[in-house]
Amino acid sequence: MTPIKRGRIFGEIIVLFCLLMLSPPLVLADAKTDGDKGIAEYRNGNLIEGMLLLETSAKKGYVPAQVTLAYILDQGEQDSEAFHWYQQAANNNNPAGLFGLGSMYAKGEGTSLDPQKAGQLIKQSALLNHLPAMRAYANALEYGQLGFSQNNTAAAKWYLKAANAGDGVSMRRLRNAYTLGQLGMPIDPAQASKWDAEINKGN
Repeated sequence: MTPIKRGRIFGEIIVLFCLLMLSPPLVLADAKTDGDKGIAEYRNGNLIEGMLLLETSAKKGYVPAQVTLAYILDQGEQDSEAFHWYQQAANNNNPAGLFGLGSMYAKGEGTSLDPQKAGQLIKQSALLNHLPAMRAYANALEYGQLGFSQNNTAAAKWYLKAANAGDGVSMRRLRNAYTLGQLGMPIDPAQASKWDAEINKGN
């Protein structure tokens, strides 16, 4: 083999190596572009175009597209497909994906009914500060559901955490608890008024 031919082959190998190294980021960049555009189209009411872009992006592994697609399918009662995409997002420890998957196990939609598994997924999402999961976890602790023992102290802690993050439902629960002396807390008109004021700010 001549030095020129050997050099050409070596050069081709280098180019191929560079292309292989660059391919995953380029694919992910394309997935992000499609996914973000799909999310925007969906929010603008262009459901068909949004869904096509989201599915393309989700298949390439873009987690926000997977979660959004799962949510749309879930709302449309296409449970097995919704479960699949929530699972993909949850596999990446995405808080919304974990919560969505937990909700499906809690209802037995797209999968078998499994309250304990639902509880663990929702708790995992709550620990990642996903607001709907924080509220759901607090509620499960208050009533002893989803595999958790009833624990008013822990429930109050999570309602407080969710309320401080802006959740109106949790604010109302705390206002009522301080008004009536629930969740193991004493009646406290000052705290009840504080949360009432916070609720009214959001109206």
